[in-house]
Order: sequence, then structure tokens, then C-alpha cells
Amino acid sequence: MSEATENASMIPLELPSNEAAAFSQFTKRIDFDTVGRFTAVRVTYGGRGEHDVAWCAINMLQRQLAEAGFNPR
Repeated sequence: MSEATENASMIPLELPSNEAAAFSQFTKRIDFDTVGRFTAVRVTYGGRGEHDVAWCAINMLQRQLAEAGFNPR
């Protein structure tokens, strides 16, 4: 079970179509190693490392963008 289903926070976000499309492409280019370079090694959230939690958040964001019709090519 992901942390999102346990303790979800709704973050309303309205983006113009061009920005949503570009942001979708940007999230496609962020990989696991990139997330690791920008997260703290010793920081945890609910017992999970920041790297893992941030990576999961990026994946959730990608899915939400795809569901809104902004699926990266």
C-alpha cells in the first residue's frame, strides 16, 4: 500500500495545456538516479527513505498527468 492511500493530501493544480504538456515531458525525463542526486540519504518519511518516497511521488504525478490526457511521448 502506498503512503498516498494511507494519508493522502490533495494538491489542486491548474496548468495551461502547454505547461501541462511540457511538465509531462519533464517528468518523463526524471529517472530514479536523478531523484537520488537531489534527495537526502538519511531523511526518512514513515520509515521509507526520501529517495524512494520522492520517486513514488514522481510516478504518481506522471500517472495523474496521463489521466488528464498529458501522457508523455
